[in-house]
Amino acid sequence: MPTISGHEQGLRRVAPEVVAALEETFSEDERARFRGEAPRTQTVVSSDPAVPASYRSQDAIDFCLQPVPDGVWENTVTVRSTRAARRYEPGIWITRVSPTPLLRVAAVNDTVTLTDMALAAYERALEPKRLRVMPSGHFDPYTSEFDQASAAARAWFREHLMRGRPAADRAAGTS
Repeated sequence: MPTISGHEQGLRRVAPEVVAALEETFSEDERARFRGEAPRTQTVVSSDPAVPASYRSQDAIDFCLQPVPDGVWENTVTVRSTRAARRYEPGIWITRVSPTPLLRVAAVNDTVTLTDMALAAYERALEPKRLRVMPSGHFDPYTSEFDQASAAARAWFREHLMRGRPAADRAAGTS
């Protein structure tokens, strides 16, 4: 479920009327860090519009706020990381992946990494490539649809990593 365009995701996730304030937050954080102050943080997920947060979708909130042992995860991220995510543009390289085999898993209802962008990137990719579409949201291939997503990945890796191996190894699925 990788990001294709942090910029485009940011445009769709942040209401136009709050973009100027967000950009000012980025600038204030950068100036503070130049003065030697600690990096500023914000919430990763929140449904409260008064709380600055990276994600507001219910599926992101449900996934990120599920019970975990103490100390495993905190609902905070640096403001700098949020700014960097908005500048992250790995989709520009999609045509250069070939000849490395590409498996693209996309979720039909992905509100985090955006389904339409995932499918458009897949179309731009060169062969060899394969698309596995999951009838779900962004986090489901990691949870409720993990068996299907991991089976697709396993089959892909066996097919492409086992090339050139002795036939007995390929049949056994060993290395």
